[in-house]
Amino acid sequence: MTEVRQQRRLATILAADVFGYSRLTAENEEDALRTLKAHRVVIDRLIARHDGRIFNIAGDSVLAEFGSAVEAVRCAITIQEELRVRNAQIDENRRMDFRIGINVGDVLVDGDNLYGDGVNIAARLESIAAPGSICISGSVFALVKNKLSYGFEDIGLQSMKNIPEPVSAFRLAPSSITKQAPGATRSVRGWALPVAAVAVVGMAGAGFFYWSERGKERIAAPVAAPPVASASSTPGQPASPATPPARKPEPLAPAFTTEILKTEPAIGQLPTGASVLIDDGTCPTGQLKQIIGGSVTTGQPRLRSCVPRPADMPPSAAPSAAPALPASAPLQLDSAALERMRPYIGNAVEGISNVTGKPFVMTLKAGGITEVKIELATAGFTVDRGTWWIEPNGHFCVRYVHFAGGNIVCRELSVEGGGIKAYTRDHRPNPWVFKK
Repeated sequence: MTEVRQQRRLATILAADVFGYSRLTAENEEDALRTLKAHRVVIDRLIARHDGRIFNIAGDSVLAEFGSAVEAVRCAITIQEELRVRNAQIDENRRMDFRIGINVGDVLVDGDNLYGDGVNIAARLESIAAPGSICISGSVFALVKNKLSYGFEDIGLQSMKNIPEPVSAFRLAPSSITKQAPGATRSVRGWALPVAAVAVVGMAGAGFFYWSERGKERIAAPVAAPPVASASSTPGQPASPATPPARKPEPLAPAFTTEILKTEPAIGQLPTGASVLIDDGTCPTGQLKQIIGGSVTTGQPRLRSCVPRPADMPPSAAPSAAPALPASAPLQLDSAALERMRPYIGNAVEGISNVTGKPFVMTLKAGGITEVKIELATAGFTVDRGTWWIEPNGHFCVRYVHFAGGNIVCRELSVEGGGIKAYTRDHRPNPWVFKK
């Protein structure tokens, strides 16, 4: 009897899913379905335009196959561009954001359907993408990095449910989504932020980028730390009278910690522009990896390079995780401040992380004490502690040890439908919701 051999092939899989669809249907089921159908018309059209094929639809999710990783990424970016335009014409509480994951892998073929880890990984990548954004695997990045003019941020190895080994993942820089007009398909040689360019420009370029960008951030800059040790001059050779004395170089970026770490800080833990030294064996002998924190908000990626090991930091056992950042206390809580805070004590504040796209819950306690329980991008939860207060202008403010990079975050309060929501200044989607 002849054994039937299961057909396999290599394919690029795009997985798309609506973020928060259950909430939208709970608020207005018919309206959510109308919006979903209108968005699906856009998605189906663009997938076909980029030579893709939809092979599975389940509720608000879509799975599509492409013969080219480049076309799959172009399609995903164009989808997010067009949906962003459509969402701008919809009431904020009815906007529908898709998350997209893309993977290249081996798949099982069963008629018109596809199965296997190649498909599952794309779906897991979609689940860790931010609303309205894209997350791709390392296999996709290797195929598109020199063919598209978009920036990607390396978010490291991601442990995924029912996937035996961690998967290398990259997140599209948010600012990249508007770099190319919708529908454009022209290939641009050279990645916008190639790692090779960072190596050529060197640390001077990284420092210039940080100092030129730091003024654009609304949050307070990280606390400065001692500069990296400077290069020494050759002993016994005095400087020429015409040559000015060598200047000790300025630090390229404020240090996150003066200790040498064994692993990179997690996404969202290393503040924008802060630097940290990593001894993970990826750099030549006598050198360490230096990382300068990026920003998901501005699209600035983490910058990585190898630098000489400072003379005052000999090889030694290093901590396995980044140290805690000190949480600053709020303004002195006088009687007026306590009175402003009184109605909110005991409230739970629910929101969605802009970094991981996962939910969190803050608990507001008396005396300005607060805890936040954060769902991790991979699995499980973590708890962070900090302070909260209400500004005289009525804005709700928090500052945690790690959450939001240890920075002060303030939001405008708005009473809606008998409840309270906290919005950013530009009233972005997904406000924080207060619950008793």
